[in-house]
Amino acid sequence: MFSNRGRHSKGRNVSPLLIIILAVVLAVAVLVGVFTSCNSSNHNNNDNNRTGETLFVEQKPDVVKRGEKITINDPSLGKIEIDAVHGFPKNAYENDNFKVDDKGMMTYYLKDEVASCMGIDLSEYQGDIDFEAVKNQGFDFVMLRIGGRYYSDEGKFFSDAKFEEYYNNAKAAGLRVGGYFFSQAKNAEEAKAEAVFTLDSIKGMDFDYPIAFDWEMIEGDSARTDDVSNEDLTAAAIAFCETIEESGHTAIIYANTQLMYYKYNLEDLKDIDFWVADYENHPSMYYNFTMWQYNIEGKVDGIEGNVDMNICLKNY
Repeated sequence: MFSNRGRHSKGRNVSPLLIIILAVVLAVAVLVGVFTSCNSSNHNNNDNNRTGETLFVEQKPDVVKRGEKITINDPSLGKIEIDAVHGFPKNAYENDNFKVDDKGMMTYYLKDEVASCMGIDLSEYQGDIDFEAVKNQGFDFVMLRIGGRYYSDEGKFFSDAKFEEYYNNAKAAGLRVGGYFFSQAKNAEEAKAEAVFTLDSIKGMDFDYPIAFDWEMIEGDSARTDDVSNEDLTAAAIAFCETIEESGHTAIIYANTQLMYYKYNLEDLKDIDFWVADYENHPSMYYNFTMWQYNIEGKVDGIEGNVDMNICLKNY
């Protein structure tokens, strides 16, 4: 954030033309700073031809035309064809531009320049973490679980036991921070309450990356959300994201491909970014997304066990 501080000059007046020129120069400098988002030292720690700056060259995706079809590999039905959502932006990324280094870290390139940031998402299950080691491996950001709602009938809220510790240590290490709430909301009213709980939990904190609405189907057990309709889930996502956005934070929806294709009414979600979970060599998702969770078995310096790996393709 920039603030203007007036300075009084003694003995000589500054010409209006000079003031205009200086203002233009300052504006250009601010724009350059905004569009260079990842810390250059992160990329220089890795011998994988990263340029040292992330440019986030903008790509304007095409939108789905009326009558378009999508061919997908359904887990149960195999390869099938479904109707595409008219007007929703398409995936504009080129598969050949995604590169993975020898540590499994993904980078996206445009015009031979880095156009992405690398991150991981974490919860208390990761235990003690050396965030300096995470930073030194070349990661730019972390998405931290803030809390969630249990999927039992009572649907009580919980806070992640490591959230505040992770937040403070990640910030101290120079990592950018985003967050997510594990939702089991059944409707918009419950989702808004989850967003209020989230905002209370992060009061006074500075977030660089979005706050995610992470609603998931519960497999292998009965859950309070088993019978939630597409309409109610979509309304819940909108209510959560609008409440987060009204507070001044950025919101995003975390979803796997199954939820995006079958559960969300995407025609109502065209103005909200998606963080997609898609564990293929290249993203198979037909629709546009700004973050991609591409691996849930990553190995990261400073963390024991497996870690979820992510790439961000938008300058937040």
